[in-house]
Amino acid sequence: MINLTKNMSLAIEKIYKTNSLEGIHNSILKSLEKQNLLSSNRVLTDIGKRYAILNLPLNQQCSALSIPYETIDISYNKKPEPIVLQHYQKLGYLGICSEGIGILTILKALMLDKLIEYNIFKDRDDACNRYLEAQFTTLQDRLNEIILSISSISKNQYLKNFKEIISQPYIALSYPDLSTAFASAMYDAIDTNIFIKIAKQFAEDPYTYRKGWPDLTLVKDKEVLFIEIKTNDKLHESQLITIPIMSKILPFRFSICKINNS
Repeated sequence: MINLTKNMSLAIEKIYKTNSLEGIHNSILKSLEKQNLLSSNRVLTDIGKRYAILNLPLNQQCSALSIPYETIDISYNKKPEPIVLQHYQKLGYLGICSEGIGILTILKALMLDKLIEYNIFKDRDDACNRYLEAQFTTLQDRLNEIILSISSISKNQYLKNFKEIISQPYIALSYPDLSTAFASAMYDAIDTNIFIKIAKQFAEDPYTYRKGWPDLTLVKDKEVLFIEIKTNDKLHESQLITIPIMSKILPFRFSICKINNS
């Protein structure tokens, strides 16, 4: 997050809410330009808009991003995400509550054969265990081939790859919610071309798009849900980047759920 003076922050807020520069000192406007928050013709840049939205209340953040917002009352002692996941599981959904791990593990399984082939250590287990953002960074010259291989993998091979990945001790311990049933349902619900588009977008900036995914990824038949759980906090900067971008690619519901501890 960019550190701004109080006057600069107030100026961003005013410009965002009123679309007017009236009353803002020229020196403040120049400073905002230098920070790439205003364009040369003094219109808020994407970074400027994001900064403004970052400081809005949660419900207004959702409105600004056109993301559905709901509140529910549940009882929880520690983390609410597993409780919400259990609620949806009772409704017949399969899923995981580890932010983007579900979708990124699916992508890894879809591309695993090529990730193994080009692994810098010639190590199959490394290709299974290493986070996708790290592999995409080291294999930049091969990314087009790796990503396009998604179109030719069979479901059986994909599920075999997924099972191999989640059987790795570290992954099994860290992400016990991952299952082949979840992987199979996601494969059936999401078109191959969509997976390719997600992978291509992820490749644009792997270490940015590894963050900011909603907490829950859920699937039931052809329905896929991405739900961000909030208690007292707001949407973070990474979420303001990833959710709008990925929700344009994935033709499914992204929503924010505010939890009240009852």
